[in-house]
Amino acid sequence: MRRINFNPEYVAAILSGSKCATVRKGRRSYAEGEVVELTSNGKAFALARVVACEVKRLAELTELDARRDGFSSREELLRALRRIYGGVSEREQVTVVRFKLLRRRKAARACDAER
Repeated sequence: MRRINFNPEYVAAILSGSKCATVRKGRRSYAEGEVVELTSNGKAFALARVVACEVKRLAELTELDARRDGFSSREELLRALRRIYGGVSEREQVTVVRFKLLRRRKAARACDAER
């Protein structure tokens, strides 16, 4: 199963449903209907089904793309992308992956850990 990794700051938004998309630098390919594992710091926190995957230029990102990605505006999304990826030009390709959360992974409990 393929994974999509997220910075820890986005996990709560994904689990609450306020973030149902991610924008990734470059051309990525996910099939509609594909089930993926969502991870943060290498640990799975949920399973999701890919709803759509679209490649576009950074300049073509919309307010709706930003809201689906959990941001209040396109400008806020662009600031986050520049913080994460460094310099990205308006002509650069990005992939918008929309997903539907299927289920949360149970968090490891301290009692379950080996001593």
